[in-house]
Amino acid sequence: MDEFVDRTRRSGFRSTANRACATVRGFDVKTGWLAAQWLVAGALLVATGCTPTVSAQPTLSSPGGPLAGTLSIGGSTALQPLVEQAARSFEAANPGVQILVSDGGSGAGRAGVCQGTLDIGMSDVTLLGSELTSLNCGDAIQTAVAMDVFVLGANPNGPGNLAALNREQMEAIFSGAVKNWAEIGGNNQPLVVVNRIKGSGTRQSMANYLFNGDDSLFEGNLAERESNEDVANTLSTTPGAVSYVGVAYVSDPGLVTLGIKRPNGVVLPTREVIAGLGWPIGGPGVAITKGQPNVLEAAFINYMISSQFQSDPIWDRLGYVPPARPAIGNPIGQ
Repeated sequence: MDEFVDRTRRSGFRSTANRACATVRGFDVKTGWLAAQWLVAGALLVATGCTPTVSAQPTLSSPGGPLAGTLSIGGSTALQPLVEQAARSFEAANPGVQILVSDGGSGAGRAGVCQGTLDIGMSDVTLLGSELTSLNCGDAIQTAVAMDVFVLGANPNGPGNLAALNREQMEAIFSGAVKNWAEIGGNNQPLVVVNRIKGSGTRQSMANYLFNGDDSLFEGNLAERESNEDVANTLSTTPGAVSYVGVAYVSDPGLVTLGIKRPNGVVLPTREVIAGLGWPIGGPGVAITKGQPNVLEAAFINYMISSQFQSDPIWDRLGYVPPARPAIGNPIGQ
């Protein structure tokens, strides 16, 4: 893995059409571990001149013959680009299968699968203890599909020469204790703090790191954003803006990413660090089913955690790292 040298990288997340091209083509990124966005209708791919690239195709069938049916998958926007690529390859190998991928955030993914509006819910965090009861989801099966981490992103007009922040500085930013980048060593530029909506797995992951899980302690200057893409777009166009986003969304030349200062030095979100569980924000992203997955659900989840799919170059482009010991029903993946 190349070192985390460039603080800004190119992105295609500016419109639905751009997201289509980004997903299909990926990006030529020096660090080789960031890229794309999620599923877009085939008509948009044609309209934008993109030709889908499909990874090695899974050869799967049910005991009664070829797989067939429809899967509805939704939730985490951080995991969505990875899910979309898996869905495209899976559909190509199984013409009788249609997979509908949507966003909505991790909270929507957890609620949707537990309430029966989704077949598979994707979440950046496992079901909360209270949700097992409130969503009647005590029988949920949760499977880690990727190590899902989040980084601090900012508009270049603010951090100045800052390359990293310590936890206390980050707490001060997101609790509203500091109001200007100059107070933490940056330029004389007012801070514009951007947060995700409640229920977001990205927000919860940041709350776990900064506030012992209490996501009510966030303070922000702007309306809360519904997706990682919304946050990335806001950061790139708003001087002084700062937030937290999934690694697949920090490849915009209008953004800088900041490392974390720790007693033994600065930690950067390289693949080696993520694989070694050395990056402290985030954890396993999970696919959730209500009860034991049926044949089609199990086939798709097994494909997502298979070595076959994990050899797809999109893993490097997106910055995800496969779980060390993936298996259906293992929510940790280790």
